[in-house]
Amino acid sequence: MTVAREIYYIYLRNMRTWIGQPMAVASTVMSSAFIFLFFGAPLERVTQLPGFPSGDYEAFLVGMVLVMTVVFSGADMAMAMLTDILSGYFDKLLLAPINRFSILMGSLLTAGTRALAQVLIIVGIAAALGVNFRGGTLGIIAVVLASTVFGVAWACVGLIIALKTKSAQVTQSTWLLFMPIVFLTSAFMPREYLSGWFKIAATVNPVEYVLRGMRVIVIQGWEWETILPGLWVLVAMTVALTTVATWLYHRVTA
Repeated sequence: MTVAREIYYIYLRNMRTWIGQPMAVASTVMSSAFIFLFFGAPLERVTQLPGFPSGDYEAFLVGMVLVMTVVFSGADMAMAMLTDILSGYFDKLLLAPINRFSILMGSLLTAGTRALAQVLIIVGIAAALGVNFRGGTLGIIAVVLASTVFGVAWACVGLIIALKTKSAQVTQSTWLLFMPIVFLTSAFMPREYLSGWFKIAATVNPVEYVLRGMRVIVIQGWEWETILPGLWVLVAMTVALTTVATWLYHRVTA
């Protein structure tokens, strides 16, 4: 059996498990979609502030909702693998005549597919609300791809925590770590309007640059001065987190 086929069957099994839990599919998207309802219309008038970068607050929120969706679902794939470890199924996979990294790659591919599905739903909701994507069709594709890659990166964070602790309680609680990382950004207001320690936190938070890069494509178009820093941070985060997750996975399964 080739490595590609091994990865495919691991991926297929993981996807069937995910799809077999409808609430797991819907919960993350629903909680993120409510952001449009709870903050979009009530805060619409903030767009009248001098220098606000968009006349549509819901369009301003799209980047934040995409980031929050994939970040908060980062622990889901880790919990799936941890469940296999704690149930003993993972040991059976390791004893099977397959490449051990097929298990990891199949899981990461599942994480990417899940992120893609969730992102497409959010983009569809935004379009239904009348959000005008200034970057055009290519901009939508770029935002979807960036969000999907970002989802894989954060799945690696969850995987690192799960493999290191092997604790369901700790892995389930990773949202406590993810929440400040998402909200200590210019999620609701431009960074120029922030002040004090919050502005400093947003400036040093790498997620801020990814969020701004995606958001500017939505509300303004192809402004490379903002897009490129977000792209470099996204690439660096993905490479670093995937490398650490792979190294830790190798140690655990050696």
